[in-house]
Amino acid sequence: MSSVALALRVHAPEYLERFGDRVPLGHRKVLGCITRCRTGELGGVQFQCDSCGSDHWVGRSCGNRHCPNCQKNKTSDWLAKQTDRLLPVHHFLVTFTVPEELRSLLRSNQREGYTAIFACGSETIRDVGSATRSLKGCELGFFGVLHTWGRDPTVYHPHVHFCGSRWRSQ
Repeated sequence: MSSVALALRVHAPEYLERFGDRVPLGHRKVLGCITRCRTGELGGVQFQCDSCGSDHWVGRSCGNRHCPNCQKNKTSDWLAKQTDRLLPVHHFLVTFTVPEELRSLLRSNQREGYTAIFACGSETIRDVGSATRSLKGCELGFFGVLHTWGRDPTVYHPHVHFCGSRWRSQ
């Protein structure tokens, strides 16, 4: 079991009790999947080992795209593919973080809040680029990735990482 799954098994009941109806239904479903994944609550499979002849029982996976147990291999495969696709260019990384005072508002209005973070971050990068003399008339290429927690998976910490090709002032 991953450390994220273990943390959720321990803390999800208290989290759901504390925040109740403010936790979106989709999030509650994901929490349910992750906390039951490979525990036997979803059933299981018994097989016989070809090498030793022993019987083994394994709990079924939830298959949820957010589950760290189910997605570990897919994530590793995806990362390897992305690494192979990297262009040999320098790039920059900019992170936009939501202030702690606004996080509860954002948690309750995720669609609008996440849209606003991406829009404001993109606009800021474009404004900085257009104000840079060497980039006049250039279209900047970049992409953003939303993260909703930091190093501590129990703390809601929405932020967007933008990555783009590096530019140099002349």
